[in-house]
Amino acid sequence: MKPFTQEEQQSIEAFKSIIRKSENALARMNPGTPQTNLLEKRLNAARIGVDVLHARWEGKELDASQDELLAAKVVLEGLLLMLPSFLEKTKPGSGQRTYIERRIKAFQIVVSYLDEEVI
Repeated sequence: MKPFTQEEQQSIEAFKSIIRKSENALARMNPGTPQTNLLEKRLNAARIGVDVLHARWEGKELDASQDELLAAKVVLEGLLLMLPSFLEKTKPGSGQRTYIERRIKAFQIVVSYLDEEVI
C-alpha cells in the first residue's frame, strides 16, 4: 500500500473529525427526535465517506449497498451546499476557515467517488 498524499490524509482526518464530533453530540441527545435522526443520517454518511476514501485509496472492496451509498451521497451533497455559507462567515487565514475548506474538499472528493459507485 502506498502512503496517502497530504490531501488524502486531510480528507480522511476531516471525516474522522466529523464522526467523533457527531458521536459525542449524539450521546447527549434524546433518541427519536428529528435532530437525532438527522444527526444519525449525517453520521452514517460520514462513516461511509471515510470507508469510500479508504476503499478507493487502498484498492479494497467497498462494503456497502447501493442504497447506503446513494443515501450517503444525498446527505453529503446537501452538506456540501451548506458549507460555503459557513465559509463566508469566517476570516481569511483563520483556523475555522481552513477547517471548513478541508471539509468542503473532502466532501467533494467523496461525492465524486460516490458518483462512480452508485449505479
